[in-house]
Amino acid sequence: MATANDEQSGFWEALAPDWLAAERHTEMVSTPFGVAAMERLGLHPGERVLDVGCGSGSTTVELARRTGSDGSAVGVDIAPSMIAAAAEHAATAGVENATFAVADAQTDSLGSPPFDAVFSRFGVMFFSDPTQAFVNIRSGMRPAGRLAFACWDQIFANEWMFVPGAAVVSVTGALPPMPGPGAPGPFSLSEVGVVEGLLTGAGFTHVEATPYSHPVVLPESELESLIALSRRVGPVREALRTVDADTAERIDEAVRAALRERLADGVVQLSAAALIVTAIA
Repeated sequence: MATANDEQSGFWEALAPDWLAAERHTEMVSTPFGVAAMERLGLHPGERVLDVGCGSGSTTVELARRTGSDGSAVGVDIAPSMIAAAAEHAATAGVENATFAVADAQTDSLGSPPFDAVFSRFGVMFFSDPTQAFVNIRSGMRPAGRLAFACWDQIFANEWMFVPGAAVVSVTGALPPMPGPGAPGPFSLSEVGVVEGLLTGAGFTHVEATPYSHPVVLPESELESLIALSRRVGPVREALRTVDADTAERIDEAVRAALRERLADGVVQLSAAALIVTAIA
């Protein structure tokens, strides 16, 4: 049966091989924000927690460790390849209380018994109907269950995406169309008012969205890692989906030059910012 998020499912499954190949780069940027959201979630031993958009499973594994041997973590993702990688990750880590399932958190039943807590690290910005998605997520939580997630702040607060995006403009003359607040995309939840209204409308209470910053700081030897990441996230990725090979090569060189301009004393430092959002079911 087709789901409301079929387009996103196909998109992320097609992207999965490249995304998994760049996992070290994505973890480099996203880990501090995931840790901040986990700290706000305040897990206790023995609790059951859901990880929405778990990707390759690193967050689910950490959530499982935080719940202890009597607790459990369930990771769901819309892309089967991500779930396969996540299960392998947990097995390699020897974490037995983490399980995984291919699921659309917008429409699918999220299992039972109800979850004590729900977490996501940059996995809730891509729903075609975010109100329906958060209503569905809330329906899988126990009364007074806790929600905590990280979502990207506005692009101007994220130089690690904005600087490569400006390099695209230098080649093509314009940024590729980017989804606005409320439309599926990395910045759909970048406005505090949008997040608060959405979660309140879905039945959550005590909603708080707190800006949180953690810069990307890399030695010059890691510059190519940042360039590789820019190809998979934000404006550069969107541009590369629609241009020819020659233009793609010129974009790559422009991104490299823009990031080299930010080198100082052998280090590149770029801002990265998110909202850490908490709520009660």
